[in-house]
Amino acid sequence: MIVLLLPEKIFTSKTKYDTVLVGGIMARNRRNKREVKKVVQAIPLKTFLVLLVILIMIILACLLIIFYRNKQEKQLLTQQREELDKAIFAIYEETERNIANSNETVRDAIIRISAVGDILCGNEMLADAYHQETETYDFSPMFQNITSFISSSDIVVGTMETNFTENNYSGYGNRNSPKEFAQAVKNSGVNLVTLSTNHGLDYGVDGLQATKETLRELEFDTVGDNLGDNSVMIKNVKGTKIAFLSYTYGVENQTKKSKEELAAINIYSEEKAKKELEYAKENADYIFVIMHWGEPYATTPSNQQKEIADFFVKNGANVILGNHPAAIQPMEIRKNEEEKNVLVAYSLGNYISSIANDISKVELVLNIELRKSGQDGTVVLSKVDYTPIYVLDHGAKAENRYELIDMKGVARAYADGNQEIVTKKIYHKLIEGLKLLEKVIPTEKEE
Repeated sequence: MIVLLLPEKIFTSKTKYDTVLVGGIMARNRRNKREVKKVVQAIPLKTFLVLLVILIMIILACLLIIFYRNKQEKQLLTQQREELDKAIFAIYEETERNIANSNETVRDAIIRISAVGDILCGNEMLADAYHQETETYDFSPMFQNITSFISSSDIVVGTMETNFTENNYSGYGNRNSPKEFAQAVKNSGVNLVTLSTNHGLDYGVDGLQATKETLRELEFDTVGDNLGDNSVMIKNVKGTKIAFLSYTYGVENQTKKSKEELAAINIYSEEKAKKELEYAKENADYIFVIMHWGEPYATTPSNQQKEIADFFVKNGANVILGNHPAAIQPMEIRKNEEEKNVLVAYSLGNYISSIANDISKVELVLNIELRKSGQDGTVVLSKVDYTPIYVLDHGAKAENRYELIDMKGVARAYADGNQEIVTKKIYHKLIEGLKLLEKVIPTEKEE
């Protein structure tokens, strides 16, 4: 009997307790309301009116601040829109073009060459491109906005700073990427890449050979290795022979590499470079040198970069394209011993990467126009300009996390009122990036 009655007693006790508890709360609430009412009644009318006026003034002040900030924001957007419309990204343009007109028998040939920086595939990009259901990779969304900026160029040069081997994929340390990444880069318009980077021997000679074969299968031209082909590549574009040479300052873990490995890739030395420049001068009309050099994340060239650039200018290079720092560095037009213009671009930054550093998200497509005279066949630097681009990171949860965008075009669209295209924070990063480019890279107008 005791066992049967105990739960009932407990239940009854708990019910009474709940009733008392609820009643207590209700009683306290009634007391609180009465106390508040007493306090309100105790406030003199004059004091109440003063407090009311103060409250209204605070509300009005807040509204005025909001109105003022909105007005400032609109004025800033208007000013930035005007600056975006006026911005000139021409580094150099020939003053006297002397292009033959349509009535003349021989016309000058115009060759357009674009160049981008380091092409990296970080672990975050690998994760972003991977489709678990099909166990495949798709990197194409990352490049979908950029193709139009380089599609009209005859050659598009880039630096492939990853490998394509049978090893595990990795964006750091020993770098290795799926073939789909190379295909996406090719589809974006890049068609000539250098292999001479500090990661070129991450997987030894076999890895370098496998990388070269993969890229050649995808119809890339490659330069920068010594695996059987002439290390000087000469492309015939519209009857103009253009030579491409490429070197790296060194490779990762260089002291642990064998002589065979080090001989497989173009590591810079004055002796080697001079010999190949002589060959290029004898067999080509114009010479491009691609150089992997400089300090990581530096926006100014080192003394070593300047010394090597001096050597290239003195020994016949017409254009020097630098890479490796993962940041944009200055460009300049130099004069060689023949008083011809030589373009030196100390660093083009990256083309694509998942580096979180803001300075590494600011990129560019460098556009170079050459003109070959229809009269005497001489080739001159006719025009140099650039298109600013930006690596937009939508966040780890986004369906397509990384996306290359046109910095100036997107910033102008936002300033024109399309404020859904990017966030306010990203817009200001684009403006900061454009200002950085204008500061680092002098334009023809500034000179």
